[in-house]
Amino acid sequence: MKKILIIGLTAFTVIFSACTKQLDLNPKDALGTDVALGTIKGINTAILGMYASMRDVDYYGRSLYIYGDLSASDVYISKANSNRYLSTFQKNYAANDAGITSIWTAMYSTIARANNIINKVDKVEASQAEKDLAKGQAQFVRALGYFDLVRVFAKPYNQGNGSQLGVPVVLVSDVSNYPGRNTVAEVYTQIINDLVSAKTLLAATSASDKVTASKYAASALLSRVYLYKGDNANAIAEANTVTGAGYVITPAGSLTTYYATPGAPEDIFTIKFLPTESQGSDNIGNIYLKPGYGDIRVSPDLVAVFDKTNDNRYKLFISPFSNSPAEFQNNKYKQQDGAQGMYSPKVLRLSEVILNRAEAENKIGGQDTQALADLNIIKTNRGLAPVSGLSGAALLQEILLERRRELMFEGQVFFDLMRNGITMQRNFCNDPLEITVTRCSLTATDPKTIAPIPQAEISANINLAGQQNAGY
Repeated sequence: MKKILIIGLTAFTVIFSACTKQLDLNPKDALGTDVALGTIKGINTAILGMYASMRDVDYYGRSLYIYGDLSASDVYISKANSNRYLSTFQKNYAANDAGITSIWTAMYSTIARANNIINKVDKVEASQAEKDLAKGQAQFVRALGYFDLVRVFAKPYNQGNGSQLGVPVVLVSDVSNYPGRNTVAEVYTQIINDLVSAKTLLAATSASDKVTASKYAASALLSRVYLYKGDNANAIAEANTVTGAGYVITPAGSLTTYYATPGAPEDIFTIKFLPTESQGSDNIGNIYLKPGYGDIRVSPDLVAVFDKTNDNRYKLFISPFSNSPAEFQNNKYKQQDGAQGMYSPKVLRLSEVILNRAEAENKIGGQDTQALADLNIIKTNRGLAPVSGLSGAALLQEILLERRRELMFEGQVFFDLMRNGITMQRNFCNDPLEITVTRCSLTATDPKTIAPIPQAEISANINLAGQQNAGY
């Protein structure tokens, strides 16, 4: 089906198909939302479409992960490439960058789907439990969409205590007056409100609900959101809710099968690809591997942070590149269900939640003993010896380093650097094997750490006039 490219904020009157590649935006050619979402069956079909939209190649299907990794120093684009994601690696976006516009559009399209469900579900004939389940899932997805938007298009919370421009917050289905940008603090307030409400509405869910939103998925995301905001006490509290729910860290020897298995015991929220939903050459693994595109290689900087003898993550997921032995490849996303490069994104998992808690415990003060214990849960599980005697800044550095290892290729490393005020440094910069770049380092306050608001969006919305990010 043809994918219709839309401008994000003008997409809020939409009709949904469960197919992620179809957005019919013309009301005269489609059933109105009041009819399509007038029954609980219609609502549940819309929920399938909402989850499907997150699989889009411009969202969790590939681009969000690539943005978070290629913006930092863990990977690079090889000289032999297919011209994908060049501006992300080079950090030289134009305001009309097609890739960035597609990310913005995909995220707002997902939010639009969630808004339709939230605004229609209370009007249908159904049990309260059915309505709560539907609304809770949609609030979780809307919160995740806004969290991803504010990470990509706005400065971290601590660079202005939330007073800096964030992204437009739209909560209704039919937008007649397109808004300007809310502050980062206002966006975070909406995210937190949605997740707190979702926890209540999803009270009947359990840890076995892994490919749909659950109360534990809401808590896991809250632990990350509060960590980004600097609210360490709440980050710890939400992490505690999750760690006591029965999730199990994947044994080191099972890591290969773990990444090919949607809904494994460690998973809290996974966006599941069915065998029939392979994106072919656009599967995320194919941007790393041959016979796919094979554009993106693992950097020497990342290779250097591993204990190559004992760390199972290195032994399983990093190896010499098949067509260029002097380079390294990412083997995390080799295949799923026999489809090369296919992967069901594990958006939230227990290992990250434990690392969230360790970081928050260290930052809150007086809890370094607990932080060290959490850090060692991850280390010992991955084949490494526990560490001791660390506290304060040295312990934080080790927690962030372990986070880099554990979450490699999962789109988080760049955001972790920026929210902690750490300069991104590429020690391998302009190696003959990679494309030429001019930005070998990037401070956390550099304007190029965030993407431009798409120019088409600004041109279509008078309330965004003068609200472009600095440097674009």
